[in-house]
Amino acid sequence: MGVAVTAALVVWAFVLVCAAAWVRHRRHQHATFRRLGVPYVPPHLLYGNNHTLRQHGTPPTEVMGGWVRRYGKVFGYFVGWAPMLVVADLDLIKTILIRDFHNFANRPRLVIEARPVIHTLVGLRDHRWKHVRALLAPTFSMLKMKHMATIMNRKIDTLMAILRAREGQAVDVYATFQGLTLEVISECALAMQVHSQLHQDKEPLLVAVKEFLKHALNPAILLALYLPAFASLMSFVSNRLALSGRMTNMIVQHLKCVIAARRRQDRGARTVDVLQLMLEAAESRHQGGSKEGKEGSAREGQGGGKEGHKDSSKDGQGGSKEGHKDSGKKGHKGTAREGPKDSQLLTDEEIIANAWVFLLGGFETTANALTYTAYLLATHPHVQDRLHSEVCAAAKEAGGGDVLTYELVQGLKYLDMVLSESLRLYPPVVTFIIRESAKEVQYGDLCIPKDMAILVPVWQVHRDPQHWPHPDAFDPESCHCPARFSVDARASRHPMAYLPFGAGPRNCPGMRFAQLEAKLTLARLIKNFRLEVCEATPQPLTFTIPTVAINPATKVFLRAVARPNTDL
Repeated sequence: MGVAVTAALVVWAFVLVCAAAWVRHRRHQHATFRRLGVPYVPPHLLYGNNHTLRQHGTPPTEVMGGWVRRYGKVFGYFVGWAPMLVVADLDLIKTILIRDFHNFANRPRLVIEARPVIHTLVGLRDHRWKHVRALLAPTFSMLKMKHMATIMNRKIDTLMAILRAREGQAVDVYATFQGLTLEVISECALAMQVHSQLHQDKEPLLVAVKEFLKHALNPAILLALYLPAFASLMSFVSNRLALSGRMTNMIVQHLKCVIAARRRQDRGARTVDVLQLMLEAAESRHQGGSKEGKEGSAREGQGGGKEGHKDSSKDGQGGSKEGHKDSGKKGHKGTAREGPKDSQLLTDEEIIANAWVFLLGGFETTANALTYTAYLLATHPHVQDRLHSEVCAAAKEAGGGDVLTYELVQGLKYLDMVLSESLRLYPPVVTFIIRESAKEVQYGDLCIPKDMAILVPVWQVHRDPQHWPHPDAFDPESCHCPARFSVDARASRHPMAYLPFGAGPRNCPGMRFAQLEAKLTLARLIKNFRLEVCEATPQPLTFTIPTVAINPATKVFLRAVARPNTDL
């Protein structure tokens, strides 16, 4: 009995010593910002501030807004043990995202080895990210955008038929747009046929994607955030046992079948899309990196990168020459774990991973943008009327007809203002512009240590009254002079005040694709239908942020009333 008691006391003493050591270490970690002289939100010992940011009933945007008002435009908070530096100062944002991009090229490492994210453009680091990005850049060249506009119009034809069949009825536009965007991204990026518009409840890919996005931030990930010692175990649980992991595996298996079918096709029958560019890189690797394959990848990468850079420079969305130049000089050593030594070549795992991320990214964010814009147009009929007049006048000048071209929608100035204002109020993602410092840097009194994670709070930047008069109002045209998104207003505004697609070399690669899809859909929708609120329309519109995107919290019902004398 005495031995058992002694053993128990030893065990308890060991547990208490370990607990005391853990508490001391955690408190040292939570003193990071105090040592740096940066104001910070007092953290909970276990959760940090994540439980406050993610508490039920209060949107994270509201919590973050309260912190910005209380602690200023540069402050810190903690996700579990990990410090996160919040930067809402526009000059400092520009320095981090563009001027000193070479020191902030990477996103922080994921707390668990979440597959396939670690092999995507989201998770890749250093030189491996740079070259995979260059490889995929030609996908969004102007020539390919024009081709994709044809595919988009064909999918929008189905949308028009659905709305015509339900004319005058309450329609959940959120679910309707989700069906559209999945069909568009599936065919444009992967040449994959799905039927998510007509068979929303029966399309397995749509069901799997929606379930994954709903449960992506699962308890296993949260536990790994709070207790990093369990990260390896939680990685297994999240990837294999959690619902999000099972849905990911289902999507990945679907993509593997698509890739296998593409490889069986004759080269002449293959379409040039995201998947094809990746397959060509992989085939070059299997063939020992043939001269032809390498030259083709380099040639397309240079062409796409130049054009993408040129066309994406407005409102801080594009890259910078300095950022591109520096990104190849410093902090890009990479590891064998990140990919093969020949950085222009892709592994099969990277092909599947990037097909997965393009599918998810092209589905969720564009569906959200269309939903919010449709809601804003329905609740602001005078804006909708002016947009209808612009679209009809442009279509008539182009010869009539309902199928609108790439060139036509690119010339619709008011449509661009409406969509830009909608993206200002409801940016596609709000907790995704995150960078990591490769080395310690000093900016005035602010010291940013090596490996510090930095978050740009896009929602607060977009609603800062210092840069946006009446920031909570939907006002594209406007009662202000000049209008928010007129040429003069864009030129006079700080380029970092508007960041719906990020900024700098690591901005959203699918920005132009998403804008084209949204503009084509909205133009044809407003040309043929008048959007109206109905009894089931949520007022006010509420939202949730399950991961990084702002999703409507409920179904969004609107009534689509057919306009007279339209060409369907």
